[in-house]
Amino acid sequence: MNLAFCSSLKALPDSMSQLKELKHLNLLNCVQLRSLPDSIVNLSQLNTFQLKGCHKLKNLPVGFGKLQSLVELDLSYCSELGCLPDSIVNLSQLNTFQLGGCHKLENLPVEFGKLQTLVELDFSYCSQLGYLPDSIVNLSQLNTFRLGGCHKLENLPVEFGKLQSLVELDLSYCSQLGYLPDSIVNLSQLKTFQLGGCHKLENLPVEFGKLQSLVELDLSYCSQLGYLPDSIVNLSQLKTFQLSDCDKL
Repeated sequence: MNLAFCSSLKALPDSMSQLKELKHLNLLNCVQLRSLPDSIVNLSQLNTFQLKGCHKLKNLPVGFGKLQSLVELDLSYCSELGCLPDSIVNLSQLNTFQLGGCHKLENLPVEFGKLQTLVELDFSYCSQLGYLPDSIVNLSQLNTFRLGGCHKLENLPVEFGKLQSLVELDLSYCSQLGYLPDSIVNLSQLKTFQLGGCHKLENLPVEFGKLQSLVELDLSYCSQLGYLPDSIVNLSQLKTFQLSDCDKL
């Protein structure tokens, strides 16, 4: 069902739950949509749910996790969304989760790491997101993780290096990020690492050179970065290395 760009749509009818065979629901840029009916969680066959640009959507139904056939969920630019219901961790088939531009999102459910089928996760420009729950390191299938522009993010979980399926990691413009956990050097599949604009980042782990799958590394505008570890010369696959405007190097 495609309801994209229905700019006057403010609510959905409770009777939507009768569409038992519905697999795709597109509410892209329904800019006046303020809430979803609780009954929507009964769409047991729903596979993809597009809510990008629903700027007035403030929350999701408490039982949202009952949508256990969901594979793709896009909540990006739901700029009034302040939290996710705890039940969301029960979306056991979820593969792609887009939350970029959710400017009011401050935290995640403690058990977020139960979403173990996730391959792609985007928190870009979630500018109020202050931390990641420790359980996030259990996302063992995660391939792409975007956190660029999370201005309040100060650190990563100590065991972040357990995310060993990661190929792409974007931490650009995480302007409060002061250091990287030593375990990050265990991301043996990592090919693209974006750290540009991490203004408080002062150094890199001593064994940074263990990231031997790296092809692209961006450290530009890391204005407090004082030195590079000797081990960086071991990045034998590196093709693109950006260091512009690292004033202390």
